[in-house]
Amino acid sequence: MGFVNIMNNKLILGTVQFGLNYGINNSFGKPNYQEVNKILITASKKGINLLDTAEIYGNAQELIGEFHKNNPLIRFKVITKLYDKKFSGNFEKQVNNNLKKLNVKSLYAYMFHNKSDLFKYKGSLNSLYNLKQQGLIDNIGVSLYTNDEIKEVLDSNIKIDLVQLPFNLLDNNNKRLSVLKKLKEQKIEIHTRSVFLQGLFFMNKTPDNLKVFDNYIKHLKILANKYKIDINEMALNYSISNKFIDKVLIGVDTNKQLLENISLINKLPDGIVNDIDKIDFKEIKYLNPANW
Repeated sequence: MGFVNIMNNKLILGTVQFGLNYGINNSFGKPNYQEVNKILITASKKGINLLDTAEIYGNAQELIGEFHKNNPLIRFKVITKLYDKKFSGNFEKQVNNNLKKLNVKSLYAYMFHNKSDLFKYKGSLNSLYNLKQQGLIDNIGVSLYTNDEIKEVLDSNIKIDLVQLPFNLLDNNNKRLSVLKKLKEQKIEIHTRSVFLQGLFFMNKTPDNLKVFDNYIKHLKILANKYKIDINEMALNYSISNKFIDKVLIGVDTNKQLLENISLINKLPDGIVNDIDKIDFKEIKYLNPANW
């Protein structure tokens, strides 16, 4: 298997855009079902076999289920996440409802959206472990944000299989390498998101509330120019090439975008990772788009 095919297999296709208008640089809005259909067929053909969705992502789960119904020869593995505000407290009922919506027999992972939800339902995790034993869930996971949260979860002795965390050109090894190593020591699967920081890296003009990024983005453009590489190619391959990261989550609004992203996958020039790792973004709270 060639380098590009191996790296394609490292991609997770995010589906928040299927059900919600999402992303600071999204000019297309939600794709219609025909476009979703094209995106999913392309993903399957290109070796992407894992989708990331959530109960809170509008009608994204239903669209995936509809796709599976209409394309019986294609079956994606699916990660979905608990929506706490609409949770009855019965994990068995919740998971089975998701399986039905997604039209799959099992989930690759059932995840908590954040540390708070994980700790809130700590006493009910046995029911999820039972669902795992039954083969309805392969992995139990949590989406985390800060290094402190990751350490807190690891110190809690709650048994989890998978952690999703941000990682990109600014939220880089300088910030994350120590926790990536800790997670791997615990044999926890690592998925990363925010590879393009919601498209912020590509904006010609940043919004007034995000001017804090301007000098850093200018520096990234200088690096890209130095190594004769596009900034989007640099961003995607920086995450994909990290040996501690198992899967990299990307989201797209159109089939064209997916094909463009896949075409970016390549080996990085020698030396570029070290240069990226020297970047020390000081205003850490801005690395979480929830703070925008």
